[in-house]
Amino acid sequence: MSVFDSAPNLVQSMNLNISFRQMRAFSAVARAGSFTAAGRQLNLTQSAVSMLVQQLEATLGVALFDRGAAVSLTEAGQQLLPLARRILDDLNQVVAGASDLRSLRSGMLRVVAPQMLACTWISSVLGEFEAAHPDIGLRVTDATTDDVVGTVRRGEVELGVGPERATGEDVTRSFLMDVPIRMVCPARHRLARRRAVSWDELREERWVIYSSDFNRHLEQMLHAHDTSLSMQTAAEVGYLTTALALVGVGTGLAAVPDYARIFAGNFGLSFVPLRGPEIRRQFFIYQRRGMALSPAAEAFVAMMRRHAGAPRAKKN
Repeated sequence: MSVFDSAPNLVQSMNLNISFRQMRAFSAVARAGSFTAAGRQLNLTQSAVSMLVQQLEATLGVALFDRGAAVSLTEAGQQLLPLARRILDDLNQVVAGASDLRSLRSGMLRVVAPQMLACTWISSVLGEFEAAHPDIGLRVTDATTDDVVGTVRRGEVELGVGPERATGEDVTRSFLMDVPIRMVCPARHRLARRRAVSWDELREERWVIYSSDFNRHLEQMLHAHDTSLSMQTAAEVGYLTTALALVGVGTGLAAVPDYARIFAGNFGLSFVPLRGPEIRRQFFIYQRRGMALSPAAEAFVAMMRRHAGAPRAKKN
């Protein structure tokens, strides 16, 4: 019977506590043929190498070396050495893999953002990130604004970026930036060339709504400023790009984050600052509570904060 045949009983009969240093010492002595030479290779004293091997032998319950005039492997040592070297190779690959992850030479960045934010502001940051870290894979999910937190909660992505939403107990958020909200109208609209427009001037206008949650937020802010202000709905859609298209054909106006102005030419739109009150929308970074970010995600968060000019904020 070989030492491998008895391995299951050996594992069941003892609490194995084998260290990486013990395995390295065993392999080095077998390769060098002496404890002294192995110590030089490992930058350890001869006595330290000998102690590590003795600890391994005591844990395994077998002698690995015959310590005569010359050091040689026992029968058990010869059988265990190939297995030990395979284990060391695997561990070295783990160490190398961790090093690649830390240095961003490998890994995957998985992020979700509202569709319009994803194809404008997030894409610009991702372009810089990909140029700096070309070995990191990118997986971007563009969702509706209302589904960003849910996508993070389900573990489909590591990070979410979006406006303020309730998180529950299993998702945390930290402030990223606030973005001014603009009135968007067709370029031919009577207000298209104004430097700014007040909400009071928009009382008779009808609006294209693309997020029920954001619409409630707007209504609350307007009522807090003037209880007589409200927004009449012309159409309700799921995506901001669809809302912009409907504004372009004259269906109604929309209240839109400033980063969407990149599409003004595509849909024939004008973006006009709002006053009385001015409205800004806060955006947050979302992640699952208690889950440490990967090095790739940490680097991307740092890059987003540099682009946003936002201070590091506490999570809640």
